[in-house]
Amino acid sequence: MAWADLPSKLRLYIGLLVCSAIPILLWAGIKLSKGGYDSRWLILLAVALVTIFCFLHLPHFKAAITVGDSYIMAIAMIYGTAPCVIGTFVYILIISIVSQKPKVYAHRVAFNVASTTCGAWIYSSIYQSIHQFSAKPIDIVVPAALLTLSFFLFNSISTSTAIAWSSDESVFRFWAKTCVPLSMDYSLSGMCAAVMAVLYQWLGSWAAFAAIPIIGIVWGWNQINKSRVAEAQDHLKEQEQLYLRTVESLALAVDAKDQTTYGHIRRVKIYAMGLAKLCGIREPDELRAIETGSLLHDIGKIAIDDYILNKPGRLSKKEFEKIKVHSIAGDEILQQVRFPYPVAKYVRSHHERWDGLGYPDGLKGEDIPLGARILAISDAFDAIRFSRPYKLPIGKDEAAEILRNQAGTVYDPHLVDIFTKHIDELEQAALKESENAPQLSFRKYSETSEPDIATKTAKSSLDIPAELIQLTELCSTISGHLRLNDVLSILAQRLKALVPYSTCAFFICNSENKISATYVSGMFSESLQNREMEVGKGISGWVAAHKRPMINTGPALDFQGTPGESQFSFSDTLVVPITKEDECLGTLSLYGQDPISYTENHLAVLQTVANVIAPLFADAANEDSKTSSDTIDPVTGLCRISYLAAVGPQLISAAAENRTPISLIYIEIRNLPQIVRNFGSNLADSVFKKIADSIKPELRESDILVCYGAQGFVVFLPGVRDDQALRCAQRLKQQIRGNRPTIGQGFSIDCQIGISFYPKDGATILSLLHSAQENLRSGILQKFTLDTNVIDFYRA
Repeated sequence: MAWADLPSKLRLYIGLLVCSAIPILLWAGIKLSKGGYDSRWLILLAVALVTIFCFLHLPHFKAAITVGDSYIMAIAMIYGTAPCVIGTFVYILIISIVSQKPKVYAHRVAFNVASTTCGAWIYSSIYQSIHQFSAKPIDIVVPAALLTLSFFLFNSISTSTAIAWSSDESVFRFWAKTCVPLSMDYSLSGMCAAVMAVLYQWLGSWAAFAAIPIIGIVWGWNQINKSRVAEAQDHLKEQEQLYLRTVESLALAVDAKDQTTYGHIRRVKIYAMGLAKLCGIREPDELRAIETGSLLHDIGKIAIDDYILNKPGRLSKKEFEKIKVHSIAGDEILQQVRFPYPVAKYVRSHHERWDGLGYPDGLKGEDIPLGARILAISDAFDAIRFSRPYKLPIGKDEAAEILRNQAGTVYDPHLVDIFTKHIDELEQAALKESENAPQLSFRKYSETSEPDIATKTAKSSLDIPAELIQLTELCSTISGHLRLNDVLSILAQRLKALVPYSTCAFFICNSENKISATYVSGMFSESLQNREMEVGKGISGWVAAHKRPMINTGPALDFQGTPGESQFSFSDTLVVPITKEDECLGTLSLYGQDPISYTENHLAVLQTVANVIAPLFADAANEDSKTSSDTIDPVTGLCRISYLAAVGPQLISAAAENRTPISLIYIEIRNLPQIVRNFGSNLADSVFKKIADSIKPELRESDILVCYGAQGFVVFLPGVRDDQALRCAQRLKQQIRGNRPTIGQGFSIDCQIGISFYPKDGATILSLLHSAQENLRSGILQKFTLDTNVIDFYRA
């Protein structure tokens, strides 16, 4: 870990150790420079440096006990404190640099050197203060034992403090778990140092070499024992890994049953284990219980029907009662395994609520086991965050906010606070774990081998109805010529002869991840028109999200939250997606009030219709995306003249082929610029919109009304003769007069109307428009003024 990543208290701790070690080193250096010390301590230091690679690794510890530690302690016993301090500094400095290769962290070297230097001064001073040069065993054993004890305590506690603080653990718990079992290894180093001190009285400086065989035998024996213990631990770890893989395989059986939650159990495991450690749980059995519970929390779903698990939308009361059984079923299944920790209890209670309204036992607050509360938050966050049969995924921050809003009612508020504060690191780890989930081949098989409804129904419907052929031809003919709502109106009428329904709704996807009922025909059409629902919710929303049809499903999910919902008495529904190039554009949804029991033939017909109208929906989506001033007038919401220029040639071509008439009406507000100058653009816009709104009621669904410039309108009337167009113009004048805008006392709105006819006045949109404008200016037709008090019509 880099220096910047260390907790502030650990950086302060290292700084204090370094500041303490500096005066100790200066004191030792001054003492040695003054002389009075036997220089043969350098022999022991040299032997220690030679044995630098003979060390014993400490498990869970970024440190080691080395053979050289015996020689450093021997320096303290034989030559005093100052040589011990300097020898420790040199020895630890070299071993710290060597052990950290290829990358050396300066703060680690500083900590190792500073802590051991301070420790050397402490334990060597203690030894020198009580040591007596005597051959009595008590005068040898007691000082050596105190030196070893102080050596062990200072080095282990100082190192445990640094490691525990860097990983946010309890210092005492880490020290007791990691260092206490190694006290024997430290004792061996102290015993070897005492042997050298005794040999020194007999052999002098040769004691360092004479002790090598003894130290080698002792350390060799210790290493053999350690290797046996390590082998046993490795075997135990293999058994634990086998056990964990068995549990995960059992969890995959649940995951396979509900394929929409693939990866869920692995993510929940990471969330739960991360939250447990953040809560301060360190007991191995408790952590194993939470880990196993997170993997098996949904094992009781084996007892739940598939249709309930995969049902889109909210469950009925009866279905919800059935799914609540899964926590009890999981408890009973896991009790048979007889885990040595409370897995079954956690699984049983992971749907309990903090306010006591959960299930199955209605436990409240801290009566709910801590492990179950952890599982509840982990399971809920993943369910909220990622897709389910009834919903699409939502953002991390939004999911965390939902948890916060339910803290204190559904979830333990303290745990929610911890979880949301560490949500970034927890989710990053969970997503990484989910990516490592095994890609089992049966999933691909289940996806590819499932009979495709569209293909299957198409083969069973070789006898295509004539009405369907006519409907297909109609859609091809009017495609691009009429507005989408006009096309959908015709389709809804024609479709009833092919597939029975009480209500037909065309939903279209919008940019807000919602679907909206663009056109509704039949019962309750007014209530359902413009009905919106999120993609993934309800029946139609689920079909839009997954691009798969739904047949004979209870339709109530599509109407939840709609005003007057209780009056809807639909019993069956048939919904197909409208797709183009693997993109869902919307749905075609049929609802039956009386039991219809839609057949596969009905489904095949509806899918054919959906394929035919997909280009129309795509064009509508493209038009919606062009909400700039190039295509839509922002004041009236009408298309601009460019729309008529695009669709007009096809309509004229169809009229020429069928020998049907066409009329064009041009309406111009001559003094709109004057209104802008006198009253401002806002009032001018209001006038323009008011006149547009007055025109619309007099037009048929097949007529086209567009804006022309900033002060005029063009009405295109397919199939309308001259006399019919004149009467339409009269009605438009009446409508404008009846809905006259209010401007100012004595101010008139100058409107003029011109009419042209195909083919007499032109064979193109531009020629017809030019003729209408010429007729307006030549006074062939009428001109009228709108006053705030009166409206006068007169001949030009």
